[in-house]
Amino acid sequence: MVTLVVVALATAGCSGEPPGPNESEQRSPSDAFVIPEEERATVEVAANQGDVAAVKRLIVHYEALSGTDEDAAKWKAVARELGDSQQLNYYAASTLAAARRQNDSAKRHAMLVDALAAARRSNASKANPSAQKLILEATREMEAQK
Repeated sequence: MVTLVVVALATAGCSGEPPGPNESEQRSPSDAFVIPEEERATVEVAANQGDVAAVKRLIVHYEALSGTDEDAAKWKAVARELGDSQQLNYYAASTLAAARRQNDSAKRHAMLVDALAAARRSNASKANPSAQKLILEATREMEAQK
């Protein structure tokens, strides 16, 4: 009886037919962020022309793919150059965290200056409590380093 229930549960929803043309071919949740090959060139042209939404699509596209961290990092840098508050804030937070782990005082100072500049740009682009907190924390870290 137990075997019959397990087999019934294991085969529930399986029709034995291949998926039809209207059914999704996604294999994992991250596949939803992958830009189809035929669309990618158009999105890249828009991103290269300063379209922040296109840049963000490319970031999540490359983050969803395995082995494309460098490509994602490239588009994150582009987003920061375009003044995207979210990417500036993320960069400021991660750079501040890395600076706190840095033992070389000159490198640490340079990282703090970089984090502070990114947090200020993030806040100038779109005032937000997170950027303001990062500005305060980076400033305090720099003062403590003196």
